[in-house]
Amino acid sequence: MTDATAGLGSRVRRGALWSAGSTILMRLANVALMAVVARIVVPEHVGVFALAMAAHAFVASAAELGVASAVARSDLDPERIAPTVTTISIVASTALAGLMALFAEPLAVALGSPDVAGPLRILSLAVALVGPFAVPGAQLQREFRQSRVFLANVVSFVPSSAVLVVLALHGDGAEAFAWSRVVGQLAAGLVVVASVSRLYRPGFALREVRGLLVFGLPLAAANLLSQVVVNVDYVLLGRTLDVAAVGVYMLAFNVASWATAAIGSMLNGVVLPAFSRARQDPERLPGAVARATRAVTTVALLVCAMTSALAGPLVQVLYGGQWSQAAPVLAVLSLYGAVSVVCLLFANVTIAMGRTGSLLGVQAAALVALVPAMVAGIAWAGIVGAGLAHVVVAAVVTLPVYLRTVRRTTGTSLRRLGGAVLPPLVAAVLAWVAAHLAAGVPAHDVVRLLLGGCAGAAVYGILMARDLLDAVGAHRLPATLGTALDRTEPLRGWLVGRPAAAPAVPDPAPTVPDLAATAPAPTVPDPAPRPQETPLAAAAVHPEVSR
Repeated sequence: MTDATAGLGSRVRRGALWSAGSTILMRLANVALMAVVARIVVPEHVGVFALAMAAHAFVASAAELGVASAVARSDLDPERIAPTVTTISIVASTALAGLMALFAEPLAVALGSPDVAGPLRILSLAVALVGPFAVPGAQLQREFRQSRVFLANVVSFVPSSAVLVVLALHGDGAEAFAWSRVVGQLAAGLVVVASVSRLYRPGFALREVRGLLVFGLPLAAANLLSQVVVNVDYVLLGRTLDVAAVGVYMLAFNVASWATAAIGSMLNGVVLPAFSRARQDPERLPGAVARATRAVTTVALLVCAMTSALAGPLVQVLYGGQWSQAAPVLAVLSLYGAVSVVCLLFANVTIAMGRTGSLLGVQAAALVALVPAMVAGIAWAGIVGAGLAHVVVAAVVTLPVYLRTVRRTTGTSLRRLGGAVLPPLVAAVLAWVAAHLAAGVPAHDVVRLLLGGCAGAAVYGILMARDLLDAVGAHRLPATLGTALDRTEPLRGWLVGRPAAAPAVPDPAPTVPDLAATAPAPTVPDPAPRPQETPLAAAAVHPEVSR
């Protein structure tokens, strides 16, 4: 192993560990915050904010025209392109923010509620902030400096949470969420700017523009289509049902996105720079993709199984009885969260391979399938039908297209990817059964939640012990535990369909960083994040944009 390769692997692992701790902390903080706010606001307020965020997501996805991701690519020189990227990002985000504020009222009517206009005007400020912070965020991403992103998240959480709670108590409803979003983004962006070693001023090199736009515009278009795909449900629900139903649906999507938001932040922060370097050794790319897929699904499928099995007591304990209708939607959407996080991994790999144009085709295919599926689902089963439409389209359309794209760009066979996914998938199904049965006892919701969680986690932990330990970097085990795992490996492997381990063969010169130890990266506090199928954070590359 060369010194450069060892250094890259060390930086990837160090960045991933920072991401793991910070994301867990911020997710827990957001859960606590929303548990408080959900008892102050009503579903109608959350529904109005959901519709405003749908429009904001459309605009913000193209706010810097996709060019900021070029700065995060390790194979490009930031000294040459960063000033031009800064100019494009600021001009584009400012122009789009102005249009969003100007047309707030007709947009609100089109979304199904005139009350959305006020939050839209507030959120236009968040769109304007995308540009100035795009390049500094990309610099931290390029250098795997997740510790500074963590600091930005912690610093921004305090003022944004205070604004949300105070304004919610004052009765500002949806506008409280909007102002919280803007304040959090501003605070995080200022910390990011203060953290970079070099602050690039706006500049303009005409010779760089064409290459940046060729790279960025397909990514921006794919991100825009992705946001249409993951927000069209809000628009259709707002026009078909009412804002209260949208609010309940948004809360369910918020909880279902825990795994996607957490793991997705890690992927956006680590996969793009790591795989853009790993592409220089194409023979090892398939192994890197398979290991990354195994690591991601090991975590995502566990969260999916537990969330689905325990949806009822989870909603009751965290948010109270007025949100009980979110439970059946959550049970369905947790499946979508697991599929979408795998799609997000494959999207990042595709970007790292320089094939941003392929993402546009993926999102176009998903949108064509999703709109009629969503209309039919809402007419059949309301908000639960909307969740089912997402699951079906993601599993039947989006994921197969991504699999084909990854196979063509990296040479990773479907059989190899299937072998990586099968063990955690079988273990997740068995864990779901255990959690569901344990949570079915007649008891208080807190007791049911604890019993189901312990039962499901125990089953999954026993079956996937080695993978879970590898995921957190625990490669050196106590002798007793290591012996027990070795002796039970044949039985555990048989239960989940994992082939017997072959004798270890020394690897003479590994050159691709092992992503199996990576873990989620932080996101700026968001009262209601939702998953996305292409990496918007990789496009806008600043800590706020993950939704």
